[in-house]
Amino acid sequence: MTHPPRPAAMKRRLRHSIAWKLSVGVFLCLFLLLLFNWLLNNFVLVSYYQDVKRHSLETSFANVDALFNGNAEEATEEMYRLYSDENIRMQVWNSYGQIFGPIYSDKSYFSFTLPPLLMENGAYELGVSEDSRTGSHIIYLAGRFTNGYSVVMSTPVAAIEESIGITNQFLLISGGTTLLISLLIILLYARSFTRPIKELSRVAGSVSQLNFSDRYAGRRSDELGDLGRSINAMSAALESAVSELKTANLQLMNDNEQKTRQNEARRAFIANVSHELKTPISLIQTYAEGLKEDIAGDARNRDYYCEVIEDEASKMSVLIKKMTMLMQLEAGNEQLSIERFDISELLYGLLGKHRPRFEEKHAAVTPPPPRPVFVWADEFLMENVLSNYLSNALNHVNEDGRICLDIRPAEKEGRVRISVFNSGRPIPAEELPRIWESFYKVDKARTRAYGGTGIGLSVVAAVMNAHRMPYGVINHEDGVEFYIELESPSGPE
Repeated sequence: MTHPPRPAAMKRRLRHSIAWKLSVGVFLCLFLLLLFNWLLNNFVLVSYYQDVKRHSLETSFANVDALFNGNAEEATEEMYRLYSDENIRMQVWNSYGQIFGPIYSDKSYFSFTLPPLLMENGAYELGVSEDSRTGSHIIYLAGRFTNGYSVVMSTPVAAIEESIGITNQFLLISGGTTLLISLLIILLYARSFTRPIKELSRVAGSVSQLNFSDRYAGRRSDELGDLGRSINAMSAALESAVSELKTANLQLMNDNEQKTRQNEARRAFIANVSHELKTPISLIQTYAEGLKEDIAGDARNRDYYCEVIEDEASKMSVLIKKMTMLMQLEAGNEQLSIERFDISELLYGLLGKHRPRFEEKHAAVTPPPPRPVFVWADEFLMENVLSNYLSNALNHVNEDGRICLDIRPAEKEGRVRISVFNSGRPIPAEELPRIWESFYKVDKARTRAYGGTGIGLSVVAAVMNAHRMPYGVINHEDGVEFYIELESPSGPE
């Protein structure tokens, strides 16, 4: 069960959040810009405005002076325009009196003290004075045109001072609103960057927990998108590497287990070989000592002793040959000689060799159809396999039973199945997987009766594994069927 984060943890996480840091930083920048703008309005704008107005008075003086030298009517129109458009008041005198400007009977148009207009033609003087009537400040220009006329020009400063106050008041209101709106916009904009970063952090955390199913799903084309795709590629590479490592580790474990099983099988094999050789060696030694000490007596007993020694030596020879073949096949030292031959002909040859034993068991033999069936295999090893199957059938067929040999197409195309069936008691189901093990005997008493070694089916398994072909056993109600499959492009003809 997950618990919600505590308030202290949330505050600490918020304080260290990139979105919060970015929002606070941009908010402070906007605040400083607004403050800087307010300071400019309060302490710089008035001086700048006065400089602009002084320049405007100088330009107006030059324009009117030029017009007086050409056309006095145009000069008069320009002075009216300056008054109406730029709020520049003018009063002009010549030697006869005032020729332009409002006329007051009791006081002058300008209520502030002007400097004496005793200056050369074309010269002027700029200054700031206070209007005694209104108490406001004005900027004035007093001088002489080049034609000798005296002029006084003025423009009020109070308008800009009032405008600055209104502007600053509005700036505080609009600036505060702008800061709040900007903060919200910045937070939303910052989240567009922090959201993929959080997703990348989640994917990286999953990778650190060896969970490679999580992927960055964003489609950004910027650096964050490149980083996400790189993390996805890294996750896929790590998944592949971990998978290969686990596979290699599992293979190593299997190899160790297989080596352990091989060591145990080798020890069991040696023990079984020792056990199987112990009886014939003991018999040979006993009967040889009897012959040496002339215990047998007559010639008939000596012949019997010799037959026992010969029989046990023959069994030992067969056992050693089978063990040698089995060891070479399992070690991969046996070189296969794959050739094309008639498997039907091979079976008929084996039936001829075993005919005396069939007659001895009174077993009815059903051979395969007498038609050639060509296969690809090692003919010598296949003769050994089928000979083991036939010997096994002869040893386990019931009295007056039957043995059936068959060649038919296998389920997989391009193969044939060769089977040897003998009537009799089926093999117990729990014993079926173990009959291919070396020295394993289902019925030990019966095996001893016919002199079996328990290696024959192990040789069959080793030969078929070397050929990489199927083999097996099937229980029927009335007997047991052993089979192998071999490649046969033509199949039974």
